[in-house]
Amino acid sequence: MFSNRRETGAKAKPDSQLSGTRPVWRKLVVGFGLLPLPILATTYAQQGFIAAGRAATSMAMPTGIAWLALWLLTIHAFSVGKMRTAACCFLLFLAWTLSGTPFTTDSAIKLVEYPLEESPHPAFEKRTPASTPFDAVVTLGGSASLILDDFAEINDDGERIVSAAQAYHARATRTLITTGTSTDGMDNPAEVSRELLISLGVPPEVIFSIDGANTKAEMKSLAEFLDSPPSEWLDIVGRDSSPEIGLITSAFHIPRAMRLASGQGLALTPLPCAFRTSKTSKPWLASDLIPNADNQLKLGIAMKEMLAALLGR
Repeated sequence: MFSNRRETGAKAKPDSQLSGTRPVWRKLVVGFGLLPLPILATTYAQQGFIAAGRAATSMAMPTGIAWLALWLLTIHAFSVGKMRTAACCFLLFLAWTLSGTPFTTDSAIKLVEYPLEESPHPAFEKRTPASTPFDAVVTLGGSASLILDDFAEINDDGERIVSAAQAYHARATRTLITTGTSTDGMDNPAEVSRELLISLGVPPEVIFSIDGANTKAEMKSLAEFLDSPPSEWLDIVGRDSSPEIGLITSAFHIPRAMRLASGQGLALTPLPCAFRTSKTSKPWLASDLIPNADNQLKLGIAMKEMLAALLGR
């Protein structure tokens, strides 16, 4: 009677079913042991616990999760003898790694960024005070946006606005020209930039604005502005037929902006800012092997500028 009860009760799982889960755990241990854990350990040795924690956090972000998944799929395909699948997964893993690490992205952005002039001083407003300042410095839009209807903040390219304000306060320019028009009729870059410049102490009477939904349109508007300048601007800069105009925009954007300015017959002096790369000496860090979204965004910027150059835009 007792033996029948045992037979009709819950059956224990066969050893074969239990052992089937073991290779999965082995692959996970091998996969993490070959790459992620050594990176974390090296980061800890190089920079300490906090940096190692940040590296682990990077692995837990969407870009990092995709990176780990491709690596573990490579290990799995290799372990079951699917070499073609393993090779494809590894190539995808390698491409994903290169798309989000500074080794690749910094090199790509350097190809499109206008070089930083280090002499007489890399900061335009700190160079030898000019006896003949610019008649106007143009700061291109796209450097700020509205958070609320009456509250604006600068974004990653906000140095365009800061540099323009610094140039004025250093008496390196007589006037400032903001640019940009929003395609939806709201949050116009020229207006937002103007408000922020005023908040930085620039007198509103020296700030002028022009339209333009993109860089090409902005350069066309600038040419029209200089062909028929408003009397208020002429009262400040004088009636010189050949005004000196500087152009402030992000370093990666300078080559395209200058190319489009030349197409409108404009001779501008480039004043790059908001650099995505630096010339400071930095040691190699293991954490740089972990791809992240910020670096992928930087690569996207570089690719966009390369495509624009290829298409002559």
